[in-house]
Amino acid sequence: MEHRRDELGNLVRDFNVMADRIEELISRQRQLIYDLSHELRSPLARLNVALDLGRKRKGDDPAFDHMEQDLERLNEMIERMLTLAKLDTSAAPVQMQRVNLTEVIKRIVRDAEFESRERDGIIKLTADGECSIQGNEELLRSAIENVIRNAIRYTAVQTSVEIELQRSNIADAACVSLIIRDYGPGVPEKELTKIFQPFYRVADARDRQSGGTGLGLAIADRVVRIHGGVIHAVNATPHGLRIEIRLPASR
Repeated sequence: MEHRRDELGNLVRDFNVMADRIEELISRQRQLIYDLSHELRSPLARLNVALDLGRKRKGDDPAFDHMEQDLERLNEMIERMLTLAKLDTSAAPVQMQRVNLTEVIKRIVRDAEFESRERDGIIKLTADGECSIQGNEELLRSAIENVIRNAIRYTAVQTSVEIELQRSNIADAACVSLIIRDYGPGVPEKELTKIFQPFYRVADARDRQSGGTGLGLAIADRVVRIHGGVIHAVNATPHGLRIEIRLPASR
């Protein structure tokens, strides 16, 4: 249609030019995030060295502890930004192999239990036998760990985070469903689809208090889509958030 010599042809050509421009801008934005994240690692490393030297010269000081916490948070944010940028810009296919998702989740839960105990909470895992998929174990571990840690961060003190892994069939296709449910405040209904966007925050005050960076769920969303799956969130009753990840199962 772009070869037409009428108003419709002009409209199609303008639309194509606009689409190419938008794609170029998005690509540049992603590359900028990657480059900035990469460049920030060097000064951050120097700050860590300076902090160690300060402690040796001045001894223990509460100010150093606060500085260390801020540096750790910065380092975590940079690592997640790099991960997100790589997932968005990488043209190379992700290496896939058979992954025992049940074992991967069990290892994640064992590591996360220490973080949960600090809030006097527990993690309940229910697994429907061995659930295997074709995927990249490193990426899957990162994605699922982000969702579970997010649930631990927002669930109320002295409550549990419930994790359920089960096999199911959707439209005659075998799949694996992972459900992660917390007992936190939940998310306003109109914002449920936005929490998977990079840097999106439902409530700034709450996120600052919890130490969230707004990148964990965005990474999970990218990884799940790379594996041909879907991820969505709904508010649980009477309160809390329920996130379901659905992935194609291995034969």
